[in-house]
Amino acid sequence: MLRSRGEEVSDYTLDNAEIKSGNLITVGLRSVWNTREADRVKDLIRSTKPDLMKVDNFFPLLSPSVFDAAKAMGVPTALSVRNYRLICPSANLFRDGHVCTTCVGSKIALAAIQHRCYRQSYLQSAAVVASNAYAHLRGVWTNSVDRYIAVSSFVKQQLVAGGFPEERIIVKPNFISDSGIGDGSGGYGLYVGRLTEEKGLRSLLNAWPDVPPSVCLKIIGDGPLESLLRQASEADPRIEYLGRKSLAEVCEYLAKAAFLVFPSEWYEPFGRTIVEAYCKGTPVIAALTPPMKAMVDEGVTGLLYNRTDKKGLASAVSILMADSERLNLMRERARAKYLAIYTEDQNYRQLMDIFHQCIDTHHSQLA
Repeated sequence: MLRSRGEEVSDYTLDNAEIKSGNLITVGLRSVWNTREADRVKDLIRSTKPDLMKVDNFFPLLSPSVFDAAKAMGVPTALSVRNYRLICPSANLFRDGHVCTTCVGSKIALAAIQHRCYRQSYLQSAAVVASNAYAHLRGVWTNSVDRYIAVSSFVKQQLVAGGFPEERIIVKPNFISDSGIGDGSGGYGLYVGRLTEEKGLRSLLNAWPDVPPSVCLKIIGDGPLESLLRQASEADPRIEYLGRKSLAEVCEYLAKAAFLVFPSEWYEPFGRTIVEAYCKGTPVIAALTPPMKAMVDEGVTGLLYNRTDKKGLASAVSILMADSERLNLMRERARAKYLAIYTEDQNYRQLMDIFHQCIDTHHSQLA
């Protein structure tokens, strides 16, 4: 997006596949403070002389050291925050089948080690906790990050609750390129996403026997619950498991879907598939969580139901499919919301404004 508009961008990326070939203890120590990567970032800054460094993900290989490296070189920084890693070692505020905010506000999240919140490992959980704690101790989050780009207002609220500076946190949603509107001619419901517990798939499958017999469900994705999905599709001919699909294929399915179902039971920071649905003019039936309440306008671009309430989910499907006129109006409004908030042009303007704020703030601090 930036390059297409004439901006000069230098990339520095690492592949987490390196972790699989490395010693986990060494990787854990480097995730706390990686001086090698800090030096590489300094070298990159010397050679490219950037106006700003934007970090999309520093965990685990880069570590928070890269922010101090940029500060030492006199370069302002922005960090995109698309999950809860800064305040929750598991990054999802979800544990043992329920929402968990125990560690929010804790500089040293000992509970996360006790519960093995990261990859069900004491050692790896301790590494994540140590990384965040050491960054707090060094003042990285207060002194070396000029702007946090939160993907939603709820993420910003949680960061503030976790002790991060509110005045530096700006909300900017994700975007997708416009692939054109659909017609909903398939008449089916569609789920797109990872097949994991927190995504609410069990509730979705338990609800489907109660939806109108004529409504089919198509499921796209892969993950740990794949066998559960295959069993469900074998038991109910109205449920079709399609496996993993490319983005282009997902957009085709969304274009023909009557609605997208978004049953996530955790505080999903941002529903990218919701934006993909809105782009196609496809309304959304979503589990009611604070982030989704902000994305789905009840009765306008979709319907909301109480989390884990399978009867509420089935009722929402029945209500939506019983009124074709209302469904068509929702399609128009869903597409209008995409055009109003989630386009590439709008995102570019928002991002450049954030960049200028970073640079201006940084220069004022030096004055």
